[in-house]
Amino acid sequence: MENRGSTTSLNNHLKTCLQKPKGNTSDLKQSELAFSKVGSSSESETTIFSTWKFDGDAIRKALINMIIVDELPFRIVEGDGFKSFLSIACPRFHLPSRFTVRRDCLDLFNSMKRLLKNSFDKGTSRVCLITDTWTSLQRVSYMVLTAHWVDDDWLLQKRIINFCPISAHRGESIGQALEKCIRDWGIERVFTVTVDNASANGVGIEYLRKKLNHRNTCVANGKYMHMRCVAHVINLIVQEGVKHASRSVDRVRAAVRYIRASPLRMKKFYDRAKEEMIDTKARLQLDVPTRWNSTYMMLDVPAKYEHAFDSYVRDDNSFFLDLTVGDGVPTFDDWENVRKISKILQPFYDITLKVSGSLHVTSNLFWETLIEVHWLLDEWMNCNDLDIVSMASKMRDKYNKYWGDATNMNFLVYLAIILDSRRKLGFVNFGVNLLFPNVANEVMKMIERDLHCLFDEYSSIAGRVKVHEAQSSVPTKFSMSMELHQSKTSLAVQQYLLKKQRVSSESKSELDKYLTEDEEENDSASFDLLLWWKVNSPRYPILAQMARDVFSIPISTVASESAFSTGGRVLDGFRSSLTPTMVEALICTQDWLRKSKDSMTINLDEYVAELQDMEDGNILF
Repeated sequence: MENRGSTTSLNNHLKTCLQKPKGNTSDLKQSELAFSKVGSSSESETTIFSTWKFDGDAIRKALINMIIVDELPFRIVEGDGFKSFLSIACPRFHLPSRFTVRRDCLDLFNSMKRLLKNSFDKGTSRVCLITDTWTSLQRVSYMVLTAHWVDDDWLLQKRIINFCPISAHRGESIGQALEKCIRDWGIERVFTVTVDNASANGVGIEYLRKKLNHRNTCVANGKYMHMRCVAHVINLIVQEGVKHASRSVDRVRAAVRYIRASPLRMKKFYDRAKEEMIDTKARLQLDVPTRWNSTYMMLDVPAKYEHAFDSYVRDDNSFFLDLTVGDGVPTFDDWENVRKISKILQPFYDITLKVSGSLHVTSNLFWETLIEVHWLLDEWMNCNDLDIVSMASKMRDKYNKYWGDATNMNFLVYLAIILDSRRKLGFVNFGVNLLFPNVANEVMKMIERDLHCLFDEYSSIAGRVKVHEAQSSVPTKFSMSMELHQSKTSLAVQQYLLKKQRVSSESKSELDKYLTEDEEENDSASFDLLLWWKVNSPRYPILAQMARDVFSIPISTVASESAFSTGGRVLDGFRSSLTPTMVEALICTQDWLRKSKDSMTINLDEYVAELQDMEDGNILF
C-alpha cells in the first residue's frame, strides 16, 4: 500500500529553502515580506507592506548612524544586553567590535566631508562663518566653526565644519585656527565671521582678513567681515540692568536652589502651593548665572509662588536658617523687584529667540532689533517707576556703547534691510532718523555710497565671469584675433573693458529699478524672502547674488554655542580619552546626519537646560 502521509520530501525542502535561512545561511539575498514604516515624523508616519532583503552593510551603516546621532558609547556593541537584543531582532547580523565601530565613524566622517567640500567647490554663494571657543572637562580649549550659506536652490544651509582644539584663547591663535580650517575645506569666498565681543575675536578676524586679502578673495577687502553677535550685545545690555537688583535675584536663586535640592522639599513646597490655591503648572528651575535668558526663566516662575514660599518658611526652620547664612530669605521688596526684572527681561527674551534661529534668514532682523530695543528703553526711561528708570538708564548706556554710533555699525546691517523687498531704503531711512536724528543725512549718504560701491564690485565680478565664459566658448576665434591685433592694450583687455562698462551700465539700471519699485505688501510670517529672490533673480541677477550672500549671514552665535552642549556630552567623564580627531568626527557627523528641520532647530529652553547641567558638572565656558 502506497504511503500518502510521508513528510520526507517536505523535510528535505526545509533544509535547503531560502525562505527559511536559519538552517542555511549560505545565501541571504532572498527577499522577504515585511511591514515597513515611511514618513519623516511620527505624525505623518504610515506602515506599508513591502519586500525586505537582509543587507548586513546597510544594517552596519545604520548602527554607526545611531551611535553618532544618539551619542552612544562605542562599547555598546559589546554589551551583553545589546547583544541579546540583536540576537533576537536580527540574528543574522554579525556585530562589529568597538574598534571597528570607531573606524567606521571616522570613515563616515571623511566620506561626508568629501561630499560637503565638493558642494563648497561647486557653489556660487559666499560662505558666512560663526566661531566660538569652549574649555572641556579635561581643560582642553576647543574652537567650533559653523558655516552658513544659501545653496543653488535658494535654501539656507548650516553645517558645523570644525571642532578642534586651540592652543589658547588669544586672537592670533584663533585667527590661525580659522585660516587652517578654511584652507583645509578649500573655502576661499568667506563673506562674514560672526563672533561675540571678546577682543581676542576681533584680533583673530583681522588676522584672517589679511590672509584672505593676499588671495584677493574678499568683497570690499574684507571691510565687512567682522559681524558682532546680536544676542551677546543684548546679554551685556540686560546684565547691566540686572545688576541693579542683583541682591534680590541672589535671594530668589538661593531659595529655588534650596527647594530643588531634595524631592521631599519639592513635594512639600508644591503641597503648600496647592493649599494657597496657586493656579500654575510651571515648575521651579535654576539658572546659569552667566546666561541672563535662563535667569529670566528662573525668575518668572518663583514670582508666581510668592505665597507658597512664605508658607514654606513657617514649616521648615532649616529653610530660614540656611538662607540667613547667605543673602537671606526673599522679602516683599525682593519679590517686587523680581517682578520688575521679569517684566523687563520678557521682551529681550523674545527678541533673543527671534534672532537666534539657524534655519531661517536673520540678517534682516538686526535693524528691527535695534529699533525695538531703542523703543523699549525709551518707554522705560519715561515711566513713573524710579527703579525701572534707573535700570533702563544703565541699559541705555550699554546700548549706546555698541549701537549708539552709526559709523561703527557693519554696513551689511543696512544692506540686509535694503534687500528685503518689504522694507528697502525707506525703512532704513526711517530707522536712521529715529536712532541717529542729529546725523541722519550724513548716515544716509554714507549708506547710499557704500551700497553703490559694493554693487559696482559685484557687477565687476559678474562681468569678469561673463567675459571668461564668452572667451571659453570661442577659443579659436579669440586666438586668431590675438595674432592679428597687437598693441599696448590687447584686444582681450579692450573686450573686457567694453563688457565691464556695458555690464556696469546695465547693473546700475538694475539697482535703480529695484529701489524705485514699490515694496512688497506681504508682511505675513509666512513670507519667504529667499523664495522671492529666487523668483526674481532673472530680473535682478546682480542683486540676487548680493542677496544670497547677505541673507546667509547669521547674527547670533547660538548655533555654534549649542555645539558645546553636544561637546560636553561627548566628552563626559567616561569618554575623556577620546582624541580631538574623534571628537570632531562625532560632533560634525552628528550635525550632518541631522538633516530634518525638527532635529536641527535650536530650542533655546532645552539649550539653557543643557547649559545648566553642564554648569552643575563644572564644565567651563
